[in-house]
Amino acid sequence: MPLDSEADLIAPADIKRAIHDIVSDIVAVRRYLHQNPELSHQEDKTSAFVAKRLRDLGLDEVRTDVGGYGVVGEIRGTAATTRPVKTIALRGDMDALPIQETSDLPYRSCVPGVMHACGHDGHTSNLLGAATILAGLRNQFSGTVRLIFQPAEETVGGAKRMCEDGVMQGVDSIVALHGWPGLSVGRIAVRPGPMMASSDTFDLTITGKGAHAAQPHNGIDPIVAAAHVVLALQTVSSREMSPTEPVVVTVAQFHAGTAYNIIPGVAELKGTIRCLTEEHRTEIPERIERIAAGICAGLRAEYRFKFKRGTPVTVNDFAINQLVAETGVEVLGPENVVTLDSPSMGAEDFAIYLKHAPGAMFRLGVGEQMTALHTPTYNFADDALPHSIEIFVRAALKFLAA
Repeated sequence: MPLDSEADLIAPADIKRAIHDIVSDIVAVRRYLHQNPELSHQEDKTSAFVAKRLRDLGLDEVRTDVGGYGVVGEIRGTAATTRPVKTIALRGDMDALPIQETSDLPYRSCVPGVMHACGHDGHTSNLLGAATILAGLRNQFSGTVRLIFQPAEETVGGAKRMCEDGVMQGVDSIVALHGWPGLSVGRIAVRPGPMMASSDTFDLTITGKGAHAAQPHNGIDPIVAAAHVVLALQTVSSREMSPTEPVVVTVAQFHAGTAYNIIPGVAELKGTIRCLTEEHRTEIPERIERIAAGICAGLRAEYRFKFKRGTPVTVNDFAINQLVAETGVEVLGPENVVTLDSPSMGAEDFAIYLKHAPGAMFRLGVGEQMTALHTPTYNFADDALPHSIEIFVRAALKFLAA
């Protein structure tokens, strides 16, 4: 990626020293956020904390209440340039999960039943650290860095609302990260193309006819019909899709009945669908309904199928993914930048931003022994923060100077 000479004005050693000077403060920020988590759509204190930090940095613009409790800051470079200027967005999410923390950390969550079990305290702190460094360098680059602090990622709504509020207008590219257990601190993982799956949901209500449990012939048992449907849905991925194209259909809820001796009139199934292509995302709901309709017809039951589109496939742009990979090599060394062989079937609403501009998400190592995401002992690794801040800063500068 060819650069203007102005990029050479910012020496990597100077960036590392600047990060070294602030890292203790950013770690303190991360631990404060970990101790004071807020659920999706309730991030008012976190939002106010972030906005104050950005205003204290003297950013050119700070907007609050974007897409809910979202915060957007802008740093506009003032260096002279003869080329058209660009805008890169950096995104961090802020919300926590409804999980009771069971760790013995001195900064463990003070909010009963709520904790940062997905590392969004680290994502937010990382972005605040990058903002601090870039704000101090604004006279050495041209173009704009837009900082997107997103609420409600866990409920898959924040990105959509922020985009509806115009957060991606004028953005030329966007970068995000996710802390990743199982990957050593000091390493990152990248992947061009599909990085994470789509995530959609379905509700299937099967209606039969209630009866005494001792007289099943007098009723139409919706539990039996629903059980057949659950088993048959396993063939969607195993027999209707190519084995080389990952698809997940999971029935995660089965609700029916109120007593030991009553056949209920209704059974409800709820589940999720994960795909890596929009084609499959369109096809699979029709296949689920076809299977349910056939089984219910054969067993004299009726059904109602409801499908809700959620998050699209997260597809990393090849050029931006390469930019992140090259930056990772410069910061961490080539041996510490891993190219993933396959995507995750987990989902991320970062995909919504990628509908507006090319971008990439990468995995940040937080430790091979770190407990899994969404568990009551998860804790973002503080010693990963200097690496993630430097990658964000240098990738943004490289893009703006390209």
